[in-house]
Amino acid sequence: MSKKSLILVIIQFSSFAFFGLVGGLFAKGVFFVVQILGLAIGLWGILAMKMGNFNIQPEVKHTAIFVSHGPYKIIRNPMYSGLILFFGVSVFYNFTLLRLGVFLALISVLLLKIFMEEQFLIEKFGEQYATYKKRTYRLIPFIY
Repeated sequence: MSKKSLILVIIQFSSFAFFGLVGGLFAKGVFFVVQILGLAIGLWGILAMKMGNFNIQPEVKHTAIFVSHGPYKIIRNPMYSGLILFFGVSVFYNFTLLRLGVFLALISVLLLKIFMEEQFLIEKFGEQYATYKKRTYRLIPFIY
């Protein structure tokens, strides 16, 4: 893992810890249902990717296989989409400026990891990944 990747992963998991420790992690009512949807999207991404292929750092494992089924048919980063949905609801349901700041830092880190990872995936899978990028969305179906 590169130094840059290590820093991004530390910030990412520190953000998770912040939300877990300050309380108010879970919303209520329909907002909780949206959080569960976020978790389900993320878990679906992990299941489709399979644990041996899953990686918390942007660098692609040398044993990685190309996955384009399940949620990956539509979005390239369902695990990150699920995290953003889950924590986004948490922030706006239990809003403080500090929570918003940490959430924006988390989104920034995830985007940086995505941009780095996409470069590594192009190096590993070449035209196959380039073609895949053209027909899928990065995080939000039909938008981005």
